[in-house]
Amino acid sequence: MTPNLPQAPHFTICLRTLSLATVYTRCLDALNDPTLGTPEATERINRLRTTIESLVETTAEVRASHQDLPMSLIDHTDRTVRSRLAQLQVVTRAAVDALTGAVEEFDPASFASVDVRQASVDEARYLLATAATDLVAVAERVAAEMHRYSSAYSIPEVGVHVALTAEHHQVLRLVAAGAVAVDEDGHIWVGLNKDSVDRGVLLHLDRLDLITEEPSVSWVAEIRVASTPMGRLVLAATMSRPEPRAVEGTSAPAPAASAPRRPGQTGRRTGR
Repeated sequence: MTPNLPQAPHFTICLRTLSLATVYTRCLDALNDPTLGTPEATERINRLRTTIESLVETTAEVRASHQDLPMSLIDHTDRTVRSRLAQLQVVTRAAVDALTGAVEEFDPASFASVDVRQASVDEARYLLATAATDLVAVAERVAAEMHRYSSAYSIPEVGVHVALTAEHHQVLRLVAAGAVAVDEDGHIWVGLNKDSVDRGVLLHLDRLDLITEEPSVSWVAEIRVASTPMGRLVLAATMSRPEPRAVEGTSAPAPAASAPRRPGQTGRRTGR
């Protein structure tokens, strides 16, 4: 961090945006649970609805905080970020309404209600499908502005001495967007693409405590790869940096024989 300069206010907003993306990825994973259409799922839907409803307020707070940031207006980043966050508020409210319908319009005496409930849950899932990815994109724009103001503000030197290549940064970004998972056979998935990420990269990030494993709610046979608080700190400080710093004399480890996996997994992942 540069002495005698205040910390860039962009950093806090960027970090908060990445943390918000993490919560959205967990909600989306929960919405993928195929049992949410059953009569027994009412309480779980209510809890999920409460969580998602809180995200509307949190997103509004992030948007309001962004309005006070110094922005260069080179690419109208200020308007782009605020419009994206405003749109996210709208679709999140719509997802809450869909889940409200899944609870209030359910009739245990009607077989058709199961399909109606599942359709409402599906609607909420579709609405939030790109929320985390959009938030990571927002964080990138804010980070880019932060680096444009590097002569006026200091940027936390989190991860300066961590050996990260461009590939590590890209995977860390994908993880922040909730796109990475590992199945019971150790195959790494990015969305529906299998083995598109080197497992050695994941293991390197894991050793640095930048990522962690989280059991998937919706896919019994896989684990989700999520960013840790330290991972989000490093990403917030380094994403969109014009020239990533390299640490001399260090290199990423060679790919390992297997990727992290959760014991006792039995099913096979066929799609998302």
